[in-house]
Amino acid sequence: NEYKSYLRYPSPNMSSKRFARPVFEAPIPDGMYLGRNKKVNPAVFLQWGQELAETLRLNDFTGYAAFQINDQKTIFMRNLRLDLTPALYEVQWAEPYDISYRAYNSHTGRTSFDLTIEFLVKGVRVATLIRKMVYVSLETGKPIELPPEFASGNPDKHLINFRLEGSLPWRYSSVEMAVRPSDIDYHQHVGHPVYVNYALDASAAAGYRYLPGPPDLLGGQHEIARIDLEYKLPALYGKPLHVYTWDTVPSSADQSPDIKHEVHFAMYQSSYIFLKHVVCLARVSLYR
Repeated sequence: NEYKSYLRYPSPNMSSKRFARPVFEAPIPDGMYLGRNKKVNPAVFLQWGQELAETLRLNDFTGYAAFQINDQKTIFMRNLRLDLTPALYEVQWAEPYDISYRAYNSHTGRTSFDLTIEFLVKGVRVATLIRKMVYVSLETGKPIELPPEFASGNPDKHLINFRLEGSLPWRYSSVEMAVRPSDIDYHQHVGHPVYVNYALDASAAAGYRYLPGPPDLLGGQHEIARIDLEYKLPALYGKPLHVYTWDTVPSSADQSPDIKHEVHFAMYQSSYIFLKHVVCLARVSLYR
């Protein structure tokens, strides 16, 4: 139940439906670079992951056809984890470049599964993206059981299960951000890769100097090891986003001993004049 293929740039113009090993055109947009050293914004892996996930679904990768996606049932993403290896920071993104990937599903419960995508450069893993998906009834808003044929066709493996802290500490920074029209996806709410940019932008506005950025602006000497996102409610266009930021020393048991620092984010949007609701929680873990 493993799907392998390649991201290539530049690439021939081929249709993925005609090839067992489809080729995808995946240039890194200029906006995905952090500074003149051509380090890659982690959000690019979320964007690639979104595009690959849709391609895998359309090609019925390990039983996606078993799901009834209609006006009564859908698949909702609850959590996302992006692990970045130290090897990523050694890559020189010269063009042309080849990125291979491996993808597989894991049945993690009666109502949920994880889609894992590993990105490799010259055979070396540089990033792993895990998307926890939940099968949901649109009538009740509650999870429903996975189709038996999907559950039986994918291994039972628990990959990610975390809850992020949303309570604000006594000391934090805050910034108000605008939701741009380009942030909205075809579901008419903020696309999930955009939240990583919100976190990095909020870090800069709050004066943090240890997240990656242009050397003349943020220093950019620290390296991101992991990004965790927990989605609560859709963020919508036309309402400001309030991002609260604070940092801690890692304490959770599932963190690697190589992780030295954590930065937390709580993103709120107003629903009424004086009422805010949380739309997304995030945690960025740093190697150093």
